[in-house]
Amino acid sequence: MKHVMLHPTRKAHQRTKNRIRENGKQGFIVIAAQEEPLCLSRRPAFLLESVDTGWRGWLPCEEVEVISPACKKSENNLNISE
Repeated sequence: MKHVMLHPTRKAHQRTKNRIRENGKQGFIVIAAQEEPLCLSRRPAFLLESVDTGWRGWLPCEEVEVISPACKKSENNLNISE
């Protein structure tokens, strides 16, 4: 599991923006990165847990940008380096 800071992309839906704003002040722990989770119509997504609020949920990879310096972003945002 990796601690990351996220920022919504320009094409992020309001739900994603709200989750990051409400729960991401201290960042998120990446629980899982899935290529085709059923809960998001098989779009690549992160299962995240908020460090500060304990919120846990899925956010689409295409709607978030990993901004933590400890992370390496690939083309599909799924490669989180140790």
